[in-house]
Amino acid sequence: MIYSSAYYLLFSYNDKRRKELVQTIENEQLQNELLRAEQDFLRAQINPHLLFNTLSFIKYAAKKKPEEANEAIMRLSSIMGFALENNSQTILVSKELEQVENIIKLNQLRFNHTLHINYVTQLNNAQVTIIPIILLTLVENIFKHGNLLDKEYPAEIKVESTDEYLTIQTSNLPNYDSNVESGKTGLANITSRLDQFYKNNYKFSHEMAGNLFKVELALKLKN
Repeated sequence: MIYSSAYYLLFSYNDKRRKELVQTIENEQLQNELLRAEQDFLRAQINPHLLFNTLSFIKYAAKKKPEEANEAIMRLSSIMGFALENNSQTILVSKELEQVENIIKLNQLRFNHTLHINYVTQLNNAQVTIIPIILLTLVENIFKHGNLLDKEYPAEIKVESTDEYLTIQTSNLPNYDSNVESGKTGLANITSRLDQFYKNNYKFSHEMAGNLFKVELALKLKN
């Protein structure tokens, strides 16, 4: 009777633990699926605004500046392909910087090369990586919410890496046009993705400093 009771209790305990383990695995799988879905959604945030403005420019330029329309199509195709096809957890910063250049040149085309912007990169390590679209979103926000027409206040984009850190700094004169939606949603999305992947290994700040809106992101590189 004692052995039978002990066996029953052991069996019940193991069965309970097995069910808990299965439930834990299922929960983790669900969490991973939800996380992937959320990341895909957040990465897609960059597309609508950029797509709409560029297509509007292409429609205009096709008649008056066909060579610029062709260039815009090529650069937009590169950006959209990058955003939609990149499913990796991380990507080389150098690859995303290629798309940053596309965004800058697309907007210069739209504004007839009248935008004032300083763009500086210095990567000590060519293999440094970042989660996709973070950098692109920060850059796209400059053009979406900034005033780049005042030469006294040029927008700035600076991307640098050391052996320990990757830093991204941007600043721009805000565009106070009431028709332009706030960039807070995009910044909140960035924070959410950084929390998910980097946990406590990053610092992200954004604030008005005088006339300029400044953003700084510092990522501690994983060894």
